[in-house]
Amino acid sequence: MPDLNQKGLVGSVAYVDGQFDDARYNITLVQTFTEAGGNALNYARVTDFQREAGGKISGVVVKDQLTEATFTVNAKAVVNATGPVSDSIRQLATPTVHKRMRPSKGAHILLPLDVFPTEDALLIPKTEDGRVLFAVPWNGRLLVGTTDEEVTPEAELVVTKADVEYMLRQLNQYLARPATPDDIVSGFAGARPLVDSEDGGDTKKLARDDVIEVDRASGLISIMGGKWTTHRAMAEDTIHRVQQALGLPHAISQTSNYVLYGGKGFTDDYWSKLRCQQRLPGKTARHLASKFGTAAEKVLALASENSALLDPILEGRPAIKVEVVYAVRHEMAATIEDVLARRIGMQLYSWRDAILAAPVVGSLMAEELSWTSSFTRAAITHYVEKINHFLDSAGLTRKRSSASMSRESATAQS
Repeated sequence: MPDLNQKGLVGSVAYVDGQFDDARYNITLVQTFTEAGGNALNYARVTDFQREAGGKISGVVVKDQLTEATFTVNAKAVVNATGPVSDSIRQLATPTVHKRMRPSKGAHILLPLDVFPTEDALLIPKTEDGRVLFAVPWNGRLLVGTTDEEVTPEAELVVTKADVEYMLRQLNQYLARPATPDDIVSGFAGARPLVDSEDGGDTKKLARDDVIEVDRASGLISIMGGKWTTHRAMAEDTIHRVQQALGLPHAISQTSNYVLYGGKGFTDDYWSKLRCQQRLPGKTARHLASKFGTAAEKVLALASENSALLDPILEGRPAIKVEVVYAVRHEMAATIEDVLARRIGMQLYSWRDAILAAPVVGSLMAEELSWTSSFTRAAITHYVEKINHFLDSAGLTRKRSSASMSRESATAQS
């Protein structure tokens, strides 16, 4: 780490950890579920429960948030796996239950890799408020985070100017060349689904453990807390509780070794095979392999209808237009943000790129979803305004300096 500030440095500890693309992984889990015979819905909000005479839940009332239509789903068992908003569903089922959740906001910023060029991650072991801070090379950026701030379930989860100042203040103590707000290319914030402890201490001291609760009054099964690291064990334990609730014998779980969608036949050099077989640029092949695994071949198959879909969404960037079509047809993408943030990841790479890509993505989605021209324009405008809101909330200028843009472009090309 040649760009580390050496002043006062007396030693270090090295260890190995893993990283992944959480948004894509989540989509992969949904794909795996549907391939196994499940039915998945998004933009579907549970507004009430159906009940038997004794008060036990027998189904859910759902509102489609895109069409505003309401419908019901009958169920022998209902699992509440809604993360930081678990309490709202628990209290919808039984209003008298005590709240269990203590949502904690975590904010992150992304910087060009040349701010701190390294193949290794940096861990700051103790920040000014007793936390840790990471600076991790991730998807072509330096991912810096995180914060810990208790929030309400209704809170807007955005990176604020105070978040930016805090993270840069901690990070810059260890950089030979301090990073500035103008270096920031993107950011995001989310809520940790922390379960309250008996002493009600600070959220940063709460364990990331999970808890399964079966409500005696309603029969609702809630899985609360936890983290990605333990998600398969959480799933297995929860389904075991469902089996118990239904009076079924405990079956041996397939969870531990179940290969996810796009994982069969995947190897570290799969991208190279994809590049040769499909005659793709190397960066596009790497991108598709990392986002879709071996399902990348299904994505590319859609381009047989129209070879123009192999063109990049933005010149010089690896994502291609056929990914948008695939996201709409096979991954339930319904908005421009669905595609750019949660399907192909461009929004996390660069807010500026996302704004430039919005008209291209909007046009492709309009053709797939039969949007009118006025609806398409409104969708593009809404998305651009949302990104500008992120910039405003973080205290960043909407148009960064030309020097910063040129440096970012050079880094991307290299």
